[in-house]
Amino acid sequence: MLYEIVISGYIQETRFEEFTITKQPDFTTKLRGNLSDQSALYGILRSINDLGLELISVNCVEEKKS
Repeated sequence: MLYEIVISGYIQETRFEEFTITKQPDFTTKLRGNLSDQSALYGILRSINDLGLELISVNCVEEKKS
């Protein structure tokens, strides 16, 4: 499934290599990428938490086509 995750602030592009990273003008960062399942999503969310980043939103944009 394709997800969009928005966090507060800017991050290094090498931090989450599996995502396309877009720095927004409002000092947020959008991560966009495919994740295989909810377990993978929870792993990314855990990494965001462990780094002390503020999570703004998580959205499933579309289901991954088989």
